[in-house]
Amino acid sequence: MPMPLIDGLVHKNLGTQQIRLKRGWIPHQVHKSQETKLWIYQYRNGQDKEWNSFYSFPGIEFFALDWDVANWWINTHADSHQRRNVLTIKFLLRPVEVEASFEGEMKIYGKRMLVNGVVKENLGGKTQIITTCHTEGERVEALEKYFQISLTAEEREGIHEYVSELRGTVP
Repeated sequence: MPMPLIDGLVHKNLGTQQIRLKRGWIPHQVHKSQETKLWIYQYRNGQDKEWNSFYSFPGIEFFALDWDVANWWINTHADSHQRRNVLTIKFLLRPVEVEASFEGEMKIYGKRMLVNGVVKENLGGKTQIITTCHTEGERVEALEKYFQISLTAEEREGIHEYVSELRGTVP
């Protein structure tokens, strides 16, 4: 569900996690004025926990060319975490069982994540490790088993020689 751009409005996420958008500045920002404040996506894993800033974005209009440049950098620059990490997230759904819901309405009750070679799952409490993959073959099997993602032979070969390739060592 989209989050409205309301400064500080707290939303319940999975389990005890809360999320919000906060207007402010990020640490390495030099010019700090009302006009340069960013929207900062934050989360915390319980009401008594500290807020963690995860992502920020300005309140300006982006055009298709802006997204092309951002995507090109993310996919090609050596400093981009997208080049060094394989990330997959699947939100787990189940039917809503209340009279006020509409037929077929689904609710997120958990999430499953693949971070490089580690498959984890959170069903609303603490995140648990399901399995650890040490090779590309194991990761391909995990993608199919836990995420229902089937790769073609060409797609399986696509990761070879990348820094994110699993080469049989313990992560």
